[in-house]
Amino acid sequence: MGSGGDERVERVERARAYLNQSLEYLENAFKASKDREPEKVGEFLWGSVATALKALVMAMKGMEVKNHGQLWEIARELARETGDLSIYEAFKEANFLHSNFYEFRLSLDDVKSSAERIVRLVEKLMNLTEEALKESEP
Repeated sequence: MGSGGDERVERVERARAYLNQSLEYLENAFKASKDREPEKVGEFLWGSVATALKALVMAMKGMEVKNHGQLWEIARELARETGDLSIYEAFKEANFLHSNFYEFRLSLDDVKSSAERIVRLVEKLMNLTEEALKESEP
């Protein structure tokens, strides 16, 4: 039987692991951009957003995000709660880039034009996650 302290430690560790994975995806997106691989850039940007959202949910609620649909719900809810509609708009852009991985319709310039907004979203999500982790400290 786990104690509340153990559960909090696990929650923090899992949220931080998601944050680290999100940063790794961002680094990979920049590498893929240098290699001129737009489909990979978009997929890594999407991965960064998805794992940053997972980090936030883990930090705030101690829950795992199990599917793509939940990510959409979380992004909509977060935009509504914060009043920052750019969260949902950038999330939709990241999702569009995710689909480009399979269909290759966007050029590197197209992908780069969305990248700045997506990186700002990831930064917002990381900051919100850090705030949630601090609030949960004993």
